[in-house]
Amino acid sequence: MPMTGAQRRDLPHACRDLSAMLTTERGMLARSYWAAPRLTSAYLRFFFPWNIVRLASLLPSLDLGRVPERPLILDLGSGPLTLPIALWLARPDLRSLPVTIVASDTSPHILDLGKSIFSFLRDRLDSASSWTVRTMRSPAALALRKLHAKPGELWLLSMANVLNEMDERRPRSGQRIDEQLRLLLEDAHAMLSHDGRVLAVEPGTRQGGRLIALLRRVAQGGEEGSADDYDDEEMSGRFLEEDREDEAWTDPALPVLFYPASPCVHASACPMLARGVSAWCHFNAPAPHAPGFLKNLSARAGMDKESVSLSFLLLKKLDESAAQPEQRPRGVVPARVVSDAFSVPGLPGAARYACTPLGLALIPDALRLRQGELCRVHPTREKDAKSRACIMLLDDGRAQADRRPPRHGAAIRDAGHHRQDDGGKAARERGERHMHAGAGPNRFPREEKRRKQAR
Repeated sequence: MPMTGAQRRDLPHACRDLSAMLTTERGMLARSYWAAPRLTSAYLRFFFPWNIVRLASLLPSLDLGRVPERPLILDLGSGPLTLPIALWLARPDLRSLPVTIVASDTSPHILDLGKSIFSFLRDRLDSASSWTVRTMRSPAALALRKLHAKPGELWLLSMANVLNEMDERRPRSGQRIDEQLRLLLEDAHAMLSHDGRVLAVEPGTRQGGRLIALLRRVAQGGEEGSADDYDDEEMSGRFLEEDREDEAWTDPALPVLFYPASPCVHASACPMLARGVSAWCHFNAPAPHAPGFLKNLSARAGMDKESVSLSFLLLKKLDESAAQPEQRPRGVVPARVVSDAFSVPGLPGAARYACTPLGLALIPDALRLRQGELCRVHPTREKDAKSRACIMLLDDGRAQADRRPPRHGAAIRDAGHHRQDDGGKAARERGERHMHAGAGPNRFPREEKRRKQAR
């Protein structure tokens, strides 16, 4: 899409206008921005490359399971093939395989533009790659039913920036987003191979994190609620309240279809939704290697970026023959570091928050750990006065397989270190805002009503 001089001068303004549509003025999404050449140009020159940078920080580190001989991928809401192109760039080990991408979207025009971009990159970077791209005009909710494939042939169902648009554009009045997601996941379960995966990626915003949380809950049999049905004051942890500690293992309302493979270290209720935890599920990654033209345009548009942020969930199809109820762990438990380091009065060294099967943990003397690192901890009977997180101590044998130094760009990492002024208060507050973990909603209005009636 070549530009005139006037269009080049207007491009930063178009980027800002589209950014407003995608964030603060989402009511305007009723009219697709693909219909406006000015906004399409802004998307392809600003949002598309930033999304590639964002996804490229995540995709190399994901375990996508056993790769079949002829992998079939269905990408929902593909737009200009953003996720398939990012996967092709980030996973060169897959380029030689006869991968078939079925890219679905409601706009044939933007799919054709994406195919042209993919062909351009393949011709210049790896012309021997045998990937095939097919396009399909379909809304996300119907794409699996339109897919020309036999049940069990699909290897990966992917969707980037789809959940937020599903929430904004519900097919009929009154239909809840969790109902849409359940139907989608039931279709996916039927089409995926026994080792198939579902990958959902959303912006690292509060809405994105909560929609990912809802997807996690629905995949595990949750049937009620929506991403808007709870707020920070109402979030209630199932592990951190002694009188409710066994409730997390009650049977789900609907059959479990998938379990979380990443970033979660467990399939129990998500501690990020505990009372007092104001963060949502998202990850930050530095972006020092973003292209120069993109950094320049970002500066001109007044939207400079030093890091990229995302929320994501990788689901694995449940193997019913091997499925067993998850038991409450005892003794040493796994933990995923999910925050910056900060000072806590009375505790040694710099502390970090972590996600564990027992709930949110506060680990003292944890400066040596990397964000996202898997470690092992010993629970104690002490709780942090502010967050109510259980204080857990590092196990001496904490070395894990994934403690190898990550490949360049292969792991989501924190964007930098924070100063620990004012006794660590500012860093602590930032750490709480930037806690990152897989999530799943654990309480909704109907439960709240029952709780109030029981009082």
